[in-house]
Amino acid sequence: MKTELRIASIGNVDSAKSTTISCLSYDILDNGRGEARKKILKHPHEEYTGRTSSITQHFVCKNDKLINFIDLAGHEKYLKTTMTGLSGCYIDYAMVTIGADRGIIGMTKEHMGIAIALKIPIFIVITKIDMSQPDKLKNIIDTTVHLMKCKAAGSKEPIIIQHNDNISKIENWQFKNICPIFLTSNTEGTNLENLKKFIYNLPSRNNWNIQSKNKIFVIDDVFKVKGVGIVLSGIVTEGDLSPGDQINLGPFNGKFKPFIVKSIHDNFRNPIDILTTGNSGCINIKFINSKKENISKKDIKKGMIGILFPKCIKEFDADILILKHPTTITNKYQPVIHCGTIRQTAKINKMNQELLRTGDKATVTFEFLFHPEYLECGNQVVFRDGNTKGIGT
Repeated sequence: MKTELRIASIGNVDSAKSTTISCLSYDILDNGRGEARKKILKHPHEEYTGRTSSITQHFVCKNDKLINFIDLAGHEKYLKTTMTGLSGCYIDYAMVTIGADRGIIGMTKEHMGIAIALKIPIFIVITKIDMSQPDKLKNIIDTTVHLMKCKAAGSKEPIIIQHNDNISKIENWQFKNICPIFLTSNTEGTNLENLKKFIYNLPSRNNWNIQSKNKIFVIDDVFKVKGVGIVLSGIVTEGDLSPGDQINLGPFNGKFKPFIVKSIHDNFRNPIDILTTGNSGCINIKFINSKKENISKKDIKKGMIGILFPKCIKEFDADILILKHPTTITNKYQPVIHCGTIRQTAKINKMNQELLRTGDKATVTFEFLFHPEYLECGNQVVFRDGNTKGIGT
C-alpha cells in the first residue's frame, strides 16, 4: 500500500481552511461564495453557517503517496473537536491558515499552541490575499513573522513564499529552524501550485511499530450500512489486518468484545486484502457472540480500539507542564483529558508538589471519572477546562 501522509488544517473560523483543502484536493478554484467548500463539508448546517463543526478527511493520490487532508473546526465552540483531531489523528504536519482580510484573531494562537505542544511541525498559509489592501497584508505578514520568531513558537526563521518563488529553498524545512509562509488566493489561484508542490513532496513523520506482535486499529468513525452491518473507519497503528482476523473491541466499561474482520475497504471504497501499519481504511465487523452481546452502532464510541491483546486502565501517572491557568491547580482538580481519540474528564489524585501555577512542571496521578480507557506509556496528553491548560506525557 502507499505511504499515507496526514495534514491537518487549523486556524480561526472564516480563514478558508475548508476552501483551501477543497482547492488543493480537487484542483479547482473558488467562486468567492463558498462553492469549493461545498464539496467537502459533512453536514448541511456547516454549509449554511460556513463553519466546520466536525472532523472530515479527504484523500488525494499523488507521487506514490496517499495525502490525507484532515479538516478541523475553527470556531471556539468546537475547540474540543479540533483538539481530538490534532491529538488523535496521527497528524504529520499542521497547515495554519490565516485570512488576509482579518489577520491573526480568535483561535489562531490557541490552535498553533496545541500543535507546537504536540510537536507537530507547522507551516502557514495566508489566504484571501486578493481581498486585502497592500498595507494591511504587510501588517499581517509582519505580525506572523514576529509570532514565529518568538521563543514559544520555537524561534523559527519565517520564509515568505510568493507566487513566482522557487520552493527549493524550503526543502527539508522540518529539520531546519525555518517556517514557510505561503501567500495564496483560492479565487484567483495565486501561489496554489507552489503550495501543492510543497505538500505533495513532504515525507511522512510517523514512526510506526512495524515489528509489533499486537494488532491495533484506532477507530475514528462508526457506520451502520444496510445489508452489511457495522463498519468501523480508522487507522492501523500496529500489525496488519486481513479479512478473517479475530481481535477485540473495547473497552466497554473495562471489558473487550471479540469480533471477526469480515471485509476491508480502502479510502476510495475499493475492497483490499490487507490493511498495513500506518494506513487508514474501513473494516466490516461481526461480533462472535452477536446474539448474546447485541452491540449496536451507538454503543461504539470514540476512544475505543480494536486490539489483539486487550488491556485498559482507570488511573495513570503523567509528567505535565501547565501552559496557562488563571489561579492555582491543587489535588482533586478535574480537567478534560485528550489523549489520542480519548476524551474524558479525569481528576488529579496525587501531585509531587502542593500546588501548580502557569509554567510549573510536575508528576501527577490522573484518574478517569467514568470508565477505563486504553492508554500506552509515552502517549501525549492535553488537558483543559475551557481553553487548553496543560500538556504532558
